[in-house]
Amino acid sequence: MRNWFARRKSADDPAQAEIVVTEEDEGLVKPFFEHLEDLRKTLMRILGCLFVTFNVCLVFANRILFFLERPLYQILPTPENFLQSLNVTDSFVVAMKLAFYGGLLLGAPPIFYYLAQFILPALKRHEKRMVLPVFVFGTLLFVAGAACCYFLMVPQTLRVFIKYSKWLQIEPKWTVTSYVSFVTQFMLSVGLTFEAPLIILILVRLGILSQRALRSGRKMMIAAAVVIAAILAPPDPFSMMLMALPLVIVFEITIWLAWFVERRRRTSG
Repeated sequence: MRNWFARRKSADDPAQAEIVVTEEDEGLVKPFFEHLEDLRKTLMRILGCLFVTFNVCLVFANRILFFLERPLYQILPTPENFLQSLNVTDSFVVAMKLAFYGGLLLGAPPIFYYLAQFILPALKRHEKRMVLPVFVFGTLLFVAGAACCYFLMVPQTLRVFIKYSKWLQIEPKWTVTSYVSFVTQFMLSVGLTFEAPLIILILVRLGILSQRALRSGRKMMIAAAVVIAAILAPPDPFSMMLMALPLVIVFEITIWLAWFVERRRRTSG
């Protein structure tokens, strides 16, 4: 769609030249109530998608639980006897949590597609070109962060907790609800924090930040990584360190990528 909106000269001002606003200048302009209707349809599609993915993951809740229990198999001889259910509703609550988190993960691609359908018409041309790379790299960064947490951080953190309990002469026995909440929230937190470099690169691409500013603020970025780890990681120094170290490495890589993005922006613009 080439010309989405045009403002023609006023009848009482013949000297005013015709002004045409193309998609290069601004996106599609709609009345307020049409935006509300589009938003309602988008939300209904998202809720319908989540309903389907939630029920699919609910059917496979036992397999999802086994997947989350695998880090225990690396540090315990009999992990199947380690987790306990102390309340009548524990099994039901765990199944609901697993279905909810699994449904969000499984439904993420169509949800982002519906959101893109709602947002894209209002974006400028150069902003639209950023949507697909942001979606692809954002997904890869989230998966990389969650995988790093699952394979590296979770086993080491659980091992530290178990050794600390035994040092205090306490026999560790965890409820399945607390274990599932700990692992899922830990993975989600690390996956989301790995999105921070992408946000920085977007700001560089838009000209809000520069590579020189990132270099001069390297110490502040390291401090920010430590603060993020302190807020999102489990409340122990070892987990915070395990979460802060990959963030520092990713931030350092981001500084070098910012130089490349800034150079391309200057060349294209």
